[in-house]
Amino acid sequence: MDPKSLVQNLDRLVSLPDVCIKVNQLLGTSDYSVVEVADIITQDADISARLLRLVNSPLFGQRAKVETLSRAVTLIGANELRNLVMATAAQRTFTGIPEEMVNMTDFWRHSVTTGVMAKTLAEQSNVLHSERLLVMGVLHDLGRLVIYLSLPDESRDILHITGGDTWILADTEQEILGFNHLDVGAELMRSWHLPESFIEVAGFHNAPANAKEYRLEVALVHIAKAVANGHMVGLSVDEMLWAIDPSAWDTTGFSHQDVSALVTEMIIRSEETMDMIIAPARRAQA
Repeated sequence: MDPKSLVQNLDRLVSLPDVCIKVNQLLGTSDYSVVEVADIITQDADISARLLRLVNSPLFGQRAKVETLSRAVTLIGANELRNLVMATAAQRTFTGIPEEMVNMTDFWRHSVTTGVMAKTLAEQSNVLHSERLLVMGVLHDLGRLVIYLSLPDESRDILHITGGDTWILADTEQEILGFNHLDVGAELMRSWHLPESFIEVAGFHNAPANAKEYRLEVALVHIAKAVANGHMVGLSVDEMLWAIDPSAWDTTGFSHQDVSALVTEMIIRSEETMDMIIAPARRAQA
């Protein structure tokens, strides 16, 4: 078993919502309209409602209320909205994972927090289309869920060894499986036809110095993930930053003080965004 085989076999266990498949197919053509993209998304009422709430949230800073998906496509762009569709649909895709392996509410809370923090940092860096970083953060750790679903026995062994320590998870996976969840996550992004930047973030967010073409995006998600991890376990701001690779500071130009000053704002924004992406049913499982 290797990451590609694992992802190829995933269709037997979970399936993407039809809206994701149709939007990907449409955007894979050279001829489509804003109306066609919006019409496909509106076929899924839940995703449509969440996208409109998200686009109208302070996170996106629209001056006038966005009332239609066609307007959202015009403002954000078809590809960026497609990426948001993938992020909002992902939590409906991965189901049936035993609670003993992962608390799904905590998993999505961490993922959304990482995404919001990455977007906030991207805004401070004047990165174009900073909403990309929101989606990259939400999706960055999906390789973990693929492994849990596909290799439950091996996953139990890995989790027993790590004792819940996420800092040694990838190394332990590598020792037991011969690959890790970053490899699987990158392969999943590739199979979903997401941009190369998403593939690099999924594959290198633990080791940003190894990133290739999209080092800035990887570094931003790496910093955001460290802060989100620390926030989840109640660390102080200084303690949150200890795990950040020095190369991420060099790539982004941020200092410890820069990020520390943003942490409170980023946490508030992430809490406001939670309900727009995570289904109420998931939150009720906490």
